[in-house]
Amino acid sequence: KLKPTYKVVKNYYTELDHLMQLSLFTEGAVSPTFAALLRHCARQFNWTLAEQFSMRARGAAGRAIRVDGALLDPFKLVHGVWEAKDSDDDLKREVDRKFQAGYPQDNILFQAPDRAILWQDGYEVWDADITQPPVLVDLLQEFFAYQPPAFEQWERAVDEFKLQVPNLAAGLLDLI
Repeated sequence: KLKPTYKVVKNYYTELDHLMQLSLFTEGAVSPTFAALLRHCARQFNWTLAEQFSMRARGAAGRAIRVDGALLDPFKLVHGVWEAKDSDDDLKREVDRKFQAGYPQDNILFQAPDRAILWQDGYEVWDADITQPPVLVDLLQEFFAYQPPAFEQWERAVDEFKLQVPNLAAGLLDLI
């Protein structure tokens, strides 16, 4: 539920413009504005944007990595990862560098103020200029709509288990 005309989207571009006028281009300066946008979207799913989130890298080493943000549900399952970059970064090179370090490839958004790259299921699905609100909104909708097969199975199992709890409780009471 996000549209280019929503206040949160307008605020993002207004704040970004303000930072650019002040020549504040670094990742640390521009990432909080995008984080605010992600937090707004995450609340619609009852998720939390966990910034500077530590997780294990892919691969045999499985060493710790720290992503700029992770979308967590109430079960602490990660639904997406965000990596912020600044305007001076070569975004494609940064993507390659992060993947070499073992960053996940199932639903990860690499974002600079003017461009974003989205990877899902090991494939690049978006590489777009996000200076226009409709493009940004479409990208965010794709990012938040992603559901890996394992999560669908998990949610189905939770729903089925909820249905069984009353029967299990009644059976347990009979045994007691």
